[in-house]
Amino acid sequence: MTLVRRRRSAPPEDQLSRLRRELRRERNKLQALEDIGTALGSTFELNELLSLIVNRISQAMEAERSTLYLIDDRTGELWSKVAEGEHIAEIRLPPGEGLAGWVAKTGKPLNVRDAYDDARFDRAWDQRTGFRTRSILGIPLKNQHGRTIGVVQVLNKTEGYFSHEDEVLLAALASQAAVSIENSKLFLSMVTKNAALLETQERLEKKIREQDILFEIAMVTASASKLDDLLEGVLARAMQAVDVEAASILLADAETGDLRFRAAMGGEAEAAKRLSIPAGEGICGWVARQGEAQVVNDVNLDPRHSRSISDDVGYHPRSVLCVPLRWDDGVGALELLNKAGGEVDFNDDDLKLALMIANHVSTAIGLAQIRERRAREERLSIIGQFLSSVLHDLKTPMTVVSGFTQMMVEEPEEERRRAYSQTVLRQVNLINTMTKETLAFARGDRQLWPRRVYLHKFFEELAEQLNHGLHERGIRIELNLRDRGVAVFDEHKIERAVHNLARNAAEAIGEKGGRFLIRVDRRAEDGALVLSFIDDGPGIPNEIRDRVFESFRSHGKAEGTGLGLAIVRKVVEDHGGSIELESQPGHTEFTIVLPQQGYESGESSSETSPSA
Repeated sequence: MTLVRRRRSAPPEDQLSRLRRELRRERNKLQALEDIGTALGSTFELNELLSLIVNRISQAMEAERSTLYLIDDRTGELWSKVAEGEHIAEIRLPPGEGLAGWVAKTGKPLNVRDAYDDARFDRAWDQRTGFRTRSILGIPLKNQHGRTIGVVQVLNKTEGYFSHEDEVLLAALASQAAVSIENSKLFLSMVTKNAALLETQERLEKKIREQDILFEIAMVTASASKLDDLLEGVLARAMQAVDVEAASILLADAETGDLRFRAAMGGEAEAAKRLSIPAGEGICGWVARQGEAQVVNDVNLDPRHSRSISDDVGYHPRSVLCVPLRWDDGVGALELLNKAGGEVDFNDDDLKLALMIANHVSTAIGLAQIRERRAREERLSIIGQFLSSVLHDLKTPMTVVSGFTQMMVEEPEEERRRAYSQTVLRQVNLINTMTKETLAFARGDRQLWPRRVYLHKFFEELAEQLNHGLHERGIRIELNLRDRGVAVFDEHKIERAVHNLARNAAEAIGEKGGRFLIRVDRRAEDGALVLSFIDDGPGIPNEIRDRVFESFRSHGKAEGTGLGLAIVRKVVEDHGGSIELESQPGHTEFTIVLPQQGYESGESSSETSPSA
């Protein structure tokens, strides 16, 4: 048998073309899918992302047009800013309206062969645009939690109708698009929040800087002892806060109203300090007179700007921020010139900060001037109190001088007259010393002239002096020298201290009379000199006992200056010693301890003077 091989017949031409077209379409779909994947990862900008999605979906689905709607979380509406064909700024559909609204509401896909046969379709859009919608395929966009966030809708399959395979493909594309859209929203949300955080951080940092500047100004205000020091410190902080090249504080003369530069920094500061500006002249003069802040970012355009003042100073500003200063009895201006760091203009924030600083400066100037007036008044008062103290302290030596002068006149023996005259000269020297000591106390001087002193001679002469002043008041002087040797101290200052203690005791005892005991002793353990001064007056009340050594406190004494015991304490402290008080009715005792270590007396405590 002969086998005849039959030749397979070639497919018809139309079948081959169809296969080629299908292969080309599949290739286009794959390319579109690849493009979509690449596009979705290339941007986080939402509008750009939506445009990329609809363009690639139309190509992949072989559709004439695509639209991607997103659900507005606030209103529930569907909106789209991207559509193929004519440009549409924005499409908004009420919740559930139209075919896209049905898909969004139900979360189910929708495949319609002829939109005009579906009652849910709204023909108004076709009528307005002239586009003829035929077939529609809509797929919900769902996030990773399964919540519908939008709808992707393709219109008019180029050949035939949308198939089940198209539904599967569009669903895959929608799933990929939903992830990218959610990522974009998350990214944009983070960017927005970060921008808000950065803005908040900048505002907070600015507020902190402002508070730091105001705190520094407050510290300068509290610590500066002189007005000029205060203004210089405040001006430095103001320049730093507003970031300017130069600045000045001008205060108006109380009589003429002319402005004088009390503080200046930057530019030609020293030249500015030598000038004064006539009342009302220039921008700062206008601000001081009118009490209104001014921002002038081009001084050449402002007729108030005085070029002659700039010529005199040698500094020509471009821009000026000037704010008024006001306090109870004066006016002035804070002037800030030329923004630094490349900035040209002053802004509203600069003005607000300058006004806050000016408010603090005004308060500080008012307080400083009050302090200066108070200090002048206190100095005048102290001078009067010192004079009163000196006059009061002169009573004792003057009484001695008066008594011995009378005795000299009546004394026939020359030797006794000579002794009386020596006593008078000693009292005159004492008067000079007392005056110097009082003035030295006021100045805070602590100069000592310690020397070897024979205790019995020093205190016997001192007791004799006190006796002339206190005997007439019915007060007897008692001297108990338990140590009659040598000690080292400033005899003039200790003499002054003893006179003040004696006078204090006499004022306390009053007219009834009493006794004043001076006891001189030596502490065994370290050789310190111990001086005790005891009176039998009424005692010092407990409520004022802690304040008896304060300056200018007389504690109820009608004629007291309040300086005596303060002088006593200072004299003792200058010697490195201490003073203590014990008081009760009928017994008041001041105990002074003067250390002797460190002094080379060369004498033992039992040594006596040559004239003993």
